[in-house]
Amino acid sequence: MTYQEVETDIWKPVNPNDEVAGIFIKSESEVGANKSMLYHLEVDGKPVAVWGSTVLDTKMVAIKSGDKIKIVYEGLGEAKAGHNAPKKFKVYVDRP
Repeated sequence: MTYQEVETDIWKPVNPNDEVAGIFIKSESEVGANKSMLYHLEVDGKPVAVWGSTVLDTKMVAIKSGDKIKIVYEGLGEAKAGHNAPKKFKVYVDRP
């Protein structure tokens, strides 16, 4: 048996309309120093992770393991006093 190291890419959107699409595998809660959500996708046969945010977490609640999804970054929303500007996302699902 031959083993290969598994590496997971982290999707980091930069520009509005950046997107990632694939099969939703699972989510993890309270990950990392900020105790954030982490979403795992399979994109073209490779693992890709997406860090959650308040907006994205709200939309991902309806997504089920095995769903084919697309996440589109819309840019930053309006910052409120004392807070960073929120990252805005749209989530699309293609269910049979």
